[in-house]
Amino acid sequence: MSEIISTAYTNSGSRSINEDAYCAQENLYIVCDGVGGRAYGEVASKLACSSISDYFKSNSTKIYEDNYLSKALQYTIEQFQETENKYPELKKMATTLVLIAFDSIGANIAWLGDSRLYHIRNGQILFVTEDHSLVNDLRKQGETNESKLTGIRNFITNSLSANNKGNFSFYRINNTGIQKGDYFFLCTDGVLENITDEILCTELSSKNTLKEKAQNIFSFCEGKTGDNFTFQIIQA
Repeated sequence: MSEIISTAYTNSGSRSINEDAYCAQENLYIVCDGVGGRAYGEVASKLACSSISDYFKSNSTKIYEDNYLSKALQYTIEQFQETENKYPELKKMATTLVLIAFDSIGANIAWLGDSRLYHIRNGQILFVTEDHSLVNDLRKQGETNESKLTGIRNFITNSLSANNKGNFSFYRINNTGIQKGDYFFLCTDGVLENITDEILCTELSSKNTLKEKAQNIFSFCEGKTGDNFTFQIIQA
């Protein structure tokens, strides 16, 4: 695989506290969004990033298989439990999480909640994670009335917390499925208030540098987004 480069932005949007967090280290990229309506979402998102990162640093492996990422998730849940036991005021904190881990045979993607990852090549979306959300569940059941979905857009059906009973969803991309110049775009749902698939594909297929592409995407969100917004762009 060719050398990977990346850049990231995070912003509180129109909110007073930024409950998003991200991590970028060798082979591992994470974006988290503290669950709205819960206390201390900013603690949850940062703890999720640091715990997954710590697990990777302490448990070296050549291939990031599903089982490895599941163990990283379990380790992180244990860190949530220990933290809540020590600081009871943090009980019920939760966060979404999406990550991509690159290894010698490609990359493994894992997620909980509605933070997303897009794989884009030449202005075309090759893959996008499927939101763990009530809106997505209803759409799969055939609901097409958008007015009925408006009030439940922020209801997620899976997240990372001390009481997590769910598992990551996974998607593996082999080396043959990653080409030089491919983009991986990780984001919290605040980004999607203003960034459509069309805008994203247009910006990432432009001749701008990676930093310029990121700045343009940030400009679409800055001053217009109600929620916190965070994104990472990874270029293969």
